[in-house]
Amino acid sequence: MNTQRLDPNILFVVLPAEPQLRPELALIREDVSRTGGLHLVLDLSRVEMITSPSIGGLLLTQKVLAEQGCRLVLCNLRLATKCILRVAGLDTFFECARDKFGARDILRRPQRSVDRQIRAFD
Repeated sequence: MNTQRLDPNILFVVLPAEPQLRPELALIREDVSRTGGLHLVLDLSRVEMITSPSIGGLLLTQKVLAEQGCRLVLCNLRLATKCILRVAGLDTFFECARDKFGARDILRRPQRSVDRQIRAFD
């Protein structure tokens, strides 16, 4: 897992392409469940196409983080992944940034209504 700290409370992870994406998301969920208190930035630059199970993994990861009072920001999304999320109606569900620095800026601002959407999604 390629990780680094952007700030003391922000973990940055570069995700692998499919088919390794879903198992990697499961490992990340386990890690953030144990450590707690960390916002998460996921770099999807290596992900050309995202599958339905991996989207489910992102949703579960976001739910785990929200339960801890933390946030998930996706960055470096390729056009195909953006389109898939848009078609699935999830383009407004996830917070997205151009790159890891934009993601860090998003996390420094107050949270938008994502938490309400997560509760409605349960």
